[in-house]
Amino acid sequence: MRDGQNRAARVGKWTYTPVSTGSALEKGATLQCEGLEVDLQYSSSVFEDFLDVVRRIQNEFNRRSQEAASLKTPAGECSGQMFRE
Repeated sequence: MRDGQNRAARVGKWTYTPVSTGSALEKGATLQCEGLEVDLQYSSSVFEDFLDVVRRIQNEFNRRSQEAASLKTPAGECSGQMFRE
């Protein structure tokens, strides 16, 4: 998340908004849900690291899932059936 991009991220029902850059009044990172807002003044960098790790885990899971799907054996071979004429 520290790649210079200032974008919000969904975390379950919550929306994480990173530190605002480029405005005169910099607003700290926050979590928002249903009208509630939690200021992450002291923990935003830790939370960004956490989100980065979760994102990498999701990407790796998706990559491995796609890899496994492409290696699936045809149904007849899985059941032990042999082709007979």
